[in-house]
Order: sequence, then C-alpha cells, then structure tokens
Amino acid sequence: MQLVLSLSPGGTERLVIEIVKSLSDRVDSSVCCLDEPGAWASQLTDRGIPVTSLSRTPGFQPKLAVRLARLMRSQGIDVVHCHHYSPYVYGLLAAVIARGVQLVFTEHGKLSNAGPSSKRRLVNPVLSRLPGRLFAVSADLRHHMIAEGFPARCVDVLYNGIDPGERPTAAQRHAARQSLGVPEDAFVIGAAGRLDPVKNLRLLLQAHTLLRAKMPHARTVIVGDGAEREPLETLARELGIADSVVFAGYRPNVRALMAAFDVYVNCSTYEGASLTILEAMAAALPVVATPVGGNPELVIDRETGWLVHGRAVAMTEALTALALDAKLRRLMGDAGRWRVAKHFSIQRMVEQYASAYLGSRKPMATPPASEPAPAERMSVSDATRSIV
Repeated sequence: MQLVLSLSPGGTERLVIEIVKSLSDRVDSSVCCLDEPGAWASQLTDRGIPVTSLSRTPGFQPKLAVRLARLMRSQGIDVVHCHHYSPYVYGLLAAVIARGVQLVFTEHGKLSNAGPSSKRRLVNPVLSRLPGRLFAVSADLRHHMIAEGFPARCVDVLYNGIDPGERPTAAQRHAARQSLGVPEDAFVIGAAGRLDPVKNLRLLLQAHTLLRAKMPHARTVIVGDGAEREPLETLARELGIADSVVFAGYRPNVRALMAAFDVYVNCSTYEGASLTILEAMAAALPVVATPVGGNPELVIDRETGWLVHGRAVAMTEALTALALDAKLRRLMGDAGRWRVAKHFSIQRMVEQYASAYLGSRKPMATPPASEPAPAERMSVSDATRSIV
C-alpha cells in the first residue's frame, strides 16, 4: 500500500504513480489517500489499481489510524509506504494496530525553510523506536530529519528518479513554442510547479525585469497553478513585463513544454529533490537554481548550470551569460542530461524501494558531488571560468 495525502497533481504524487506502475508486474499495489483522491487517481484506477480515500478532517484523529488498520487487514497488506510526515504518523499507528505490516517512510520535503519543529523533536525519537525503513530524498533533508529527532542511524538517503526519455527535437521545440504562444527567436526562461510562496517566483519576475532591459526578446514561461498565481500576475503588470511573461496554468504535459525553453529556473526558498529540475536536466536544459535544500545535490554549479543566491541581480547575471552563449547552454545541458541518466533514473529508484519493501538493509547509493560527462568537464569549466 502507498499512503499519501492525495493524488492531486504534484511531484510526490507523480512518483507514487510511477512506483506503482513500475512494480505492477511484481507487486500487488493499492493506494490510500488520507484526504481526497485527487485528479490523478484515475491514472491508477483505470489500470485496476485500487485507490481509497479516508476524507480526513482537520486536526489529529486517532480513529483514522484504526480505519486505516482495518483497510490494511481487508486488503492483506504486507508493506505500507508512507509519503510525507502525516501519512507516516497514521501509517505507523495503523501498522502497529494491524500487526505484521512492514513500514517504509519517505520524506519528500518541507513546506518552508523554517528550522526543526520542537513538537516533532519530542515525538520522533519515540516513533523511530518502532520498526520501519526511513528515507529522505536528499542529504540536506536527511540532516533536517535528524535535527527533528530521528536517530541518524535510522535515516537513509534515496534520491528521486525519472525516465530521462528522448532529447527534445527541433520539431518538438517548434510545437511547444506554438502551444505557448512564444516567438521562435525568443530567449525563453522556464519554470514549473505549484504556485506557492515557497517557490519564490517573485524573484524570477524581478530577474526577468532586469534581463528584459538588456534583451527585449527574452520571455519567461511559468507552468503551474496555485494560490500565488493572481499575486504573480499582478506583480508582472506592476513591473511592466506582463507582455513578456506567459502564465500557462496547470498543464499535464510539462515535460513536452520544456522543449520550448532555453534555460530552466528554480528559485525556491526550499526544495527536497525537485523532479522538475531533473526533468529539465533530462531535456538537456541548463538549470539556474537557488542553493537550497537538495538543489546543490542535483545541479552542479558551473557544470550543469548555476547555483545563485536569492538576489535578482545574481540570477540576471547567470541568465545573461546563458542568453549570450548558445554553446555554453548546450554543454551544460549535455552534462545535465548525462548526470540524470547515470544517477537519477527511475529504474534505480524503483529497485531501491523494491529492496526496502523486501526488508533489505543494503546501503543507499548517493551520487557524487560533481561528476559531469567526462568529455564535457573541461569544456564547461573553460566556458564558465571568466563568468562571475
């Protein structure tokens, strides 16, 4: 059983669906949502995979753990894989009640860059005494879990993975730009994800304003929806850049739209291990990102992109360097795509979770801090040496 908050569109939800699909020939799976089923539930129910919703109401509800335990018994569950903290707490209690259910917990991130929760520091040492495998999707997030009371010996790192897919073609680039209404000759900056304050997309709009003063042909495309969309659209109008910023809204085909981009930007104040960064790298895009959370574990500064602190001027400098140098964009994009294929494949991630389900204590492999494609290492380093 995969235990999640819901199957509403999001990075964690996408991973859960990929895990279930990838293991369908080896494991009988089901999904339980603490809240609503979500728009993506049909991707599994259409394949005959059960999706159950417990319709949780606000506040901690011990009876919910009892209902979950009954569901586990009725479905003959051997392993429950909990994604995020609330599912972990309820899943752990339910596993104890149901007896004989093995628990796996993956923490995918946190809602802000706030410090450790004092409440969790009290509770987690107790919870961690119960059997289970605990994972963080980045080394940075593992440190945060330890700071919140989980013993270091109990938490492993298991990085997210994606299917690298095929490199986008010129025809796909043309089609994606047409779909977004972006000129063929524009320099296009892309970002994707839920429009939430933690994504800090105001920084991207400020950087775009500075870049556009130098390069009128620059465009920014923001794919996704959420509470921040209206404030961001208002800010774009106030900055005088509304005509060069595309708010594309929620799109189910984000990966296909990346073919329209020249560079991908992530300016979050916190990230676990961003799937959209990995997808951008797989699309052979250089990535400009803030050095927060797991971002530095994915993006190698000056090799697969730039890590820039949260200042509009610094981000604009990196974007300007990439806008002026198509060869540099290609070299960084090639190195990023190679890195994803070698270290962040969906096959690696799924096999490691399959081992966890079987109770293996095999250590999790972690990618090296810096290892671009050997043939490109010197080329990229030389190209970036003179850029501040």
